[in-house]
Amino acid sequence: MTESFLFLGHSVKMNKLTKIDLEFGKILRKKRLHRKLTQEALSGDSGLSRAYISELEMGHKDPSLYTLFKLSYALKIKISSLIDEVEHNL
Repeated sequence: MTESFLFLGHSVKMNKLTKIDLEFGKILRKKRLHRKLTQEALSGDSGLSRAYISELEMGHKDPSLYTLFKLSYALKIKISSLIDEVEHNL
């Protein structure tokens, strides 16, 4: 299933697993590994389930703003750095 939406002034067609979700997942995994954390450890630090973190890293879930705060706090980084890196890689 594809859908169109406006992103940074451009009409974009995306599959169910959007490029944004996939890119966020790659960056989340990279940040987690940089801190030498397992999904289980990030789960404990963030209060999110390990399964949910796995789904985020695979690009299967969209994180809420609240989730972004929890992840950034657990990773000891600013939310803006996560978002900036996703935007830069699109």
